[in-house]
Amino acid sequence: MKASKRELTVLLLVIASTLSACAPTTTTPPPTPITVQLAWTHQSNFSGFYAAEQRGFYAAEGLAVTFVEGGPQVDLLSPVLDGTAQFGVTGADELIKARAQGRPVRALATIYRRSPVVYISLAELGITRPQEFAGKTIRVAPNLIASLHAMTARVGVPPDQYDEVTLPSDLAAFATGEVPVWGGFIDGLAVAAQQAGYEINIVYPDDYGVHFYGHTVFATDDFIEQNPDLVLRFVRATLQGWDYIIQDPEQNGDLVALYNPTADVALENLRMSIMLPLVNTGQDHIGWMRPETWTGMEKTLREQGVITQPLDVTQVYTLQFLEEIYGEE
Repeated sequence: MKASKRELTVLLLVIASTLSACAPTTTTPPPTPITVQLAWTHQSNFSGFYAAEQRGFYAAEGLAVTFVEGGPQVDLLSPVLDGTAQFGVTGADELIKARAQGRPVRALATIYRRSPVVYISLAELGITRPQEFAGKTIRVAPNLIASLHAMTARVGVPPDQYDEVTLPSDLAAFATGEVPVWGGFIDGLAVAAQQAGYEINIVYPDDYGVHFYGHTVFATDDFIEQNPDLVLRFVRATLQGWDYIIQDPEQNGDLVALYNPTADVALENLRMSIMLPLVNTGQDHIGWMRPETWTGMEKTLREQGVITQPLDVTQVYTLQFLEEIYGEE
């Protein structure tokens, strides 16, 4: 007997329902939680990381990332070494010193490929070169002494020709000119002085052959060996975040404000305008590391007596993930 149109429709619905019930269900695995120990409090230094989270680059790699603030009193290495954090951000020189002490940390990518360390003075004092540091008093933090000594030594001004003092970062004290040269980071006192309307001269050790990488992403040897795919995904998403900031730096201040509600958006944008050339140097890819730069950093630290232990500097970094992302240089 011929089935009616209504009966055929019901039959097709039953078949479709049966096939749907038999089909395997697919579920998206939950994102992998990752903690990143930052080198400082929330500010423009980490905008590429913020962009990677807010633009969904981490999520696209199956990662849920938490950022932990750093600061002057924070041990940046221990959280990564003890597994509290999977990744950290610190200066490349700190990784060299740690590795020389037997601590198994390894660099994955460098964000600031030109050092943010500078020496500033009021323009009216006429100090424009490190040769003119002779006979002057210089404010310098302990972690900047090696770069200062290396720079002045290269221009024939040994440390015994100037005085060093340790002072807190204080714009009012800087403005008096009593201590004529102040060492620090370009996005710190230098930005504050410019925003306050002071004309300043800036001396970069990098211009005098002292090439130190700044903020560098790192993990432990064991974590890298045991989780290469996760490391690749994290580094790739992070670099995408920095590329986003480079392409659209006006987003920077608003991004920082998401993590630091008290942030001055205009100040953060000024900071980024000054810092971007250190990230995007016009050479290589964003995050890229050069073996000769690592060798030069190790040599400088050894010459200054900062490290004395034997060290194979090639163990301080790996190009594995950068090469997977970009291809070999």
